[in-house]
Amino acid sequence: MKHKIAEAFSQPVNFPHISQVVYPGDKVVVAADAFVVSRPRLLADFVAEIVAVGLDANDVTVMMLESERKIHEAAFRDALPEEHCTAIRVVGHNPLDPQSLAMLGVAKADSPIMLNRTLVEADVVIPIERHEPATGLGHFGMQSVIYPRFADDETQKCFHFSGAKKNREIIFATLAAEIDEVVYALGVMMTVQILTNSQDEITRIIVGEAKEIAAIIASNHTCR
Repeated sequence: MKHKIAEAFSQPVNFPHISQVVYPGDKVVVAADAFVVSRPRLLADFVAEIVAVGLDANDVTVMMLESERKIHEAAFRDALPEEHCTAIRVVGHNPLDPQSLAMLGVAKADSPIMLNRTLVEADVVIPIERHEPATGLGHFGMQSVIYPRFADDETQKCFHFSGAKKNREIIFATLAAEIDEVVYALGVMMTVQILTNSQDEITRIIVGEAKEIAAIIASNHTCR
């Protein structure tokens, strides 16, 4: 898997190499989804690849949910290179803790955008997630690993609605647009998308600009 990760980072899609985006001294946050967090070795390999561009491991933070941190942090640290295992910071997000939240800005709907403070204060945020199609049935597509995953509780509740709810399509479109708005405001430039088969086996890893990656994935699905 290390080879696949290294290959993906060495050939970013419509985007500079990570070494031209992240510089020593930057505070970097790796925002991981449940698929990645539940595979500590995979997460450790991603983090090691990012640190290898010349970062101080003390400047790198991995974000996951607090419930996930309690289960997976120890295994993640064990999977890291020995020189990094205590230096990498791990933050568990609790949407009910107001002290851990910060206002990123105000949405077009005039509502405050509340995200985990660690994300808001980072110099660079790198989302890593398994690619999920935007269906409106609990999946909101690319960058959902940032928002609402690491938002406040009130926001998260807005994203959990029944597929049978009236005006579902309108609600979904509004929330999907809100994700794009938040990601743009946060300054997320590159993304890491993991493609899997029906057995949850990783078939491809793509690093680069989100819209270009989405177009590639859509094209591949159309050709099948």
